[in-house]
Amino acid sequence: MARKAQRQINPYAKEPLLAILPGVTLTELWQMMRAIESTLQLISYLVLFSALLGLITMLLSSMSARRREIAIMRAIGASPSFIFLIIQVEAFLISIAGIIIALVAISMGVLFSQTYLAENYGIVINYFSMNSQMLIIVSVVLFSTFLLATIPAISAYRMALHDSLGMTT
Repeated sequence: MARKAQRQINPYAKEPLLAILPGVTLTELWQMMRAIESTLQLISYLVLFSALLGLITMLLSSMSARRREIAIMRAIGASPSFIFLIIQVEAFLISIAGIIIALVAISMGVLFSQTYLAENYGIVINYFSMNSQMLIIVSVVLFSTFLLATIPAISAYRMALHDSLGMTT
């Protein structure tokens, strides 16, 4: 019905009128913004995936350098499950450090940019706070870290004691 009224008003030749329907225009704007938001969300997932792959690659590449260290721990009585746990905890701590740095950066960015955005563009951003969606994202990151860190942890778990102790550096 709104589009029909708009089509009747716009071509009216006797009076130069233009029917702008705020509801329709805002709906179109929000649909366009939804597409942009979805694109940015996809980019953030790809960045997360590449960061997790980088973490696992770093852990796997350090396994060859740690081979002797792990063998010494095994020789003095560390169980394979302890070695597995050490690698998992290391990956977990790296992820926690990254999460803390990211949250501090977001908080500082919002804190320092909110007056500029409000004065120049009329965009009011409230102070950053943890919400349920943010907690879900942090949980997904930590769970993904656990899953992907299992690869180097299993590699360390399976390292043969006699192969590693015989190595020379």
